[in-house]
Amino acid sequence: MRKESFDRKNEKYGADRRFRTHPADRTKRRNVDGRYEEQKPKKRNADRGRVNESRRIKKLRKRKKARFLRKAVAAVFCVAAVIAAVLFLKERFLDENYRAGGLGQAVNGFLKEGKEMYKAKEAYQSIDKTDENADTLKDLLGKNPETWEFVKNYSKMKDASPADTIGEVAAGEIPLLLQWDERWGYSVYGDNMIAVNGCGPTAVAMVVSGLLCDPSVTPYKVAKFAEEQGYYAGESGTSWTLMSEGVQSFGIWGEELGLSRSEVFSALESGCPIICSMRPGDFTTTGHFIVLTKVENGKIKVNDPNSRIRSGQLWDYERLEPQIQNLWAFSRM
Repeated sequence: MRKESFDRKNEKYGADRRFRTHPADRTKRRNVDGRYEEQKPKKRNADRGRVNESRRIKKLRKRKKARFLRKAVAAVFCVAAVIAAVLFLKERFLDENYRAGGLGQAVNGFLKEGKEMYKAKEAYQSIDKTDENADTLKDLLGKNPETWEFVKNYSKMKDASPADTIGEVAAGEIPLLLQWDERWGYSVYGDNMIAVNGCGPTAVAMVVSGLLCDPSVTPYKVAKFAEEQGYYAGESGTSWTLMSEGVQSFGIWGEELGLSRSEVFSALESGCPIICSMRPGDFTTTGHFIVLTKVENGKIKVNDPNSRIRSGQLWDYERLEPQIQNLWAFSRM
């Protein structure tokens, strides 16, 4: 009886118990005689393997689907962010500059503006809050971040004498001069600094120095002349009569033009720069003077005495026309 029990165990588990394995994993086992014989997996285990394989496939499919959904959601968010950025740029800067000079010019201008904004924050910290012009400097910096260097150097430069020359002037070119240039911007014109009030004298200085190739005609010199001769009109700023009458004292003629594309292009192509009095728009929120210097590729080159960025762009006439309040063409006597 004991022998039979042992044989049954051998038949069930194999002669050597050390080689016992789970039937589902075993492919060979010893028989009663100690020899190996091939074992086929039981059908239920094969079916279980197929079930497990099917489950693995389903899990992989679910994971792939989840990854796809995550990527799709991320892509939607990215597209939404790009659309929001484009709308923001269109509102702040891109729209006006794209229309004026194309996408490359618009992006370039936007990057420059961003750089100036960063530096403007540093300049703001340098303002002496006890200075009488502290509010003026804050307002200037807030409206035009390009003035950051002028504002930053105010404390050490405000009492310096204004320059008596604008530097070298190239023949046949109208130089770009800025009203907030440290060489003259701290000097007073009317009830404020040239940096704030001096767009008119700065525009005249550009035209006179360019036409006569005379570097001694500075914005400060024109501003003092305008004050002394009554061409500064208080809250209204620089009088228009400076453009038609006052400029004759500097040796040039100023003639009022009709506002039309043909007259503007004809004057510029003849070498006559134009000063425009501007309405609120791309260049100002109140009033402003700019200089149209020449025509390039069917667009107009502008010298804005309040902005290097806008001066570095080409403008469509159709963009400028509704903003022009009056304009004068200039030539040598």
